[in-house]
Amino acid sequence: MKKKISKPLLIGGIAALVVIAVVIGVVLMLFGGGKKEVSTDPLNLYNKVMVGMPKEEAEKILKVEGTAKGKGFNYIDENTGYGVTVSYDTVVTATTDAEDAEEAAEVAVFKQLYVPDNTYLDALVNANVTADQVKSLTEGMPYEEVKTIFGGVDGIEINSAYNKKDAANSYSVMAWVNPDRSVAYLTFLGYKGSLKVFEFRPGE
Repeated sequence: MKKKISKPLLIGGIAALVVIAVVIGVVLMLFGGGKKEVSTDPLNLYNKVMVGMPKEEAEKILKVEGTAKGKGFNYIDENTGYGVTVSYDTVVTATTDAEDAEEAAEVAVFKQLYVPDNTYLDALVNANVTADQVKSLTEGMPYEEVKTIFGGVDGIEINSAYNKKDAANSYSVMAWVNPDRSVAYLTFLGYKGSLKVFEFRPGE
């Protein structure tokens, strides 16, 4: 003969299970779920800052204390050794009046990938570009045409600077890094815009 479980006992058992589940959830949140993911991307900090971003916002999103470096600040990722160097300034345009200029917040006007030394270029290798390929380029070439000449490989942006003449199009320096640490450095008007300056530096 089957033994019947009384309703109060059944409800009490379910309630106890719910409480246990909640407690387990809280424990996981405190000791496991709240664990930060560690990025191994060399461009992790560099990609978080945008030219034109207010200093307060940049430092909040970087979550790393900056150290003064010349006119800028170095923010270094202790997990990778890479980081970003950022310079801030107040940006005054032709339409900015004197009162607004005094109250204007500092914004990022320059950012550059921080690389401790040349050995760190190894983690950035993304191409096999030759000096002759770089010499074949001409000023004004669109990014996509350059990319085709370089075998369809995208460059890595390592530097961006505010453009006073055209705030919508910052100057962007892209790098194609070879296994022998030689690098093709190309400056574009606008991110992946039109080519302005190009240079090939042999490996050291």
